[in-house]
Formats: sequence, C-alpha cells, structure tokens
Amino acid sequence: MAGSSSARRKPSLWSKYGPTPRLAFGALLIAIVGAFGLTRNDIFGLSFAWPHAALWGAVGWGRVGLSIRPMLVLIAFGFVQDVIFHAPFGCFEIVNLLTYAGSTAIASQFDVMSEPLIAIVSSALLFAGAFLVLWLLASTLEDHPVRIVPLIAAMMTTGVIYALGHRAFDLGRRPGEPVGQPA
Repeated sequence: MAGSSSARRKPSLWSKYGPTPRLAFGALLIAIVGAFGLTRNDIFGLSFAWPHAALWGAVGWGRVGLSIRPMLVLIAFGFVQDVIFHAPFGCFEIVNLLTYAGSTAIASQFDVMSEPLIAIVSSALLFAGAFLVLWLLASTLEDHPVRIVPLIAAMMTTGVIYALGHRAFDLGRRPGEPVGQPA
C-alpha cells in the first residue's frame, strides 16, 4: 500500500494558508531582502551582487494568473527601486510588471507547478528577460551601453536564491486549477 501512505500525509502549515497571507509573507520577505540590500554588500573586501528580490514575486506570483494585488505590490516595489537606484519613475515598475506578465503567460500555457523542468527553464528565461529589459532601459537612459557584468551577477544571485526559496512565492494554485484564480 505505497499509495496510501502519500494519501495520509499531513498537509504542511504553508498549504493551510490562503493567497492573501502568502502574498503578505512574500512581500515581507522581499522588503527585508531589499532593506538589507541598502547596506554594504561586501565581506572581507569582496563585494557581491545583491538580488533584485521584487523579481522573485513577479515570477512566483505570476503563476496564479493576472491578479490586481500582486501587481499593486510589484508597482510599489518598483517605485521604491526607482528611488533607491535613482532611476526615472516607471523603470522598475515596467521590469516588474513585464516579468509578472511573462510568468502569467507561461503559466497559462504550461503546467509549471508539476513539471520541474518547465519551472526551471521558465524561471531562468523570465529572469534573463527581466535583466535584458533592465539593461536596455539603463542603456537607453544613459545614451551608451551600461556594464553588463554587474547585471549578470545580480541575475545569477536572484535566480539562485529564487531556486532555493521559490515556494515562498507560491500563492497556492494547485496543478489542474485554472489560471486566474483570485489572489
């Protein structure tokens, strides 16, 4: 009776919460990581790339479909990022919302919840696309190509940390559930 043991598995604490507490927890996590990003990013003289944590929410929250609350949170984080990075207002909002839209589009076409390969490839493509848009915006605003190495390092850091904690940005859509459930 190997199948019966999995049927008796106790649901996790995370699965008992609905989308609103999950969204709030993910937003808090993004805010904490963002706040620590305002401090010095070097240890023993070696500097390291800090992740663009708002993209974690854009990729993870987009898997439930379009919903107004995640978009409002991403717009708020984009505004804060614009202020921190001295970017014109709207730049990071565009990056966050385009990534969210891409995540939603991929989730509507593929089962990213139960297919690990699709989840990994789609996340990698979404992060690469987000940083490409960020590089294009920065290069356009500066009138010359900006350095790409720091962006690639930030993209790698963002992707690796997301891979380790992607469940924190799962709003609760189960495989087979239609996309677009209210979050």
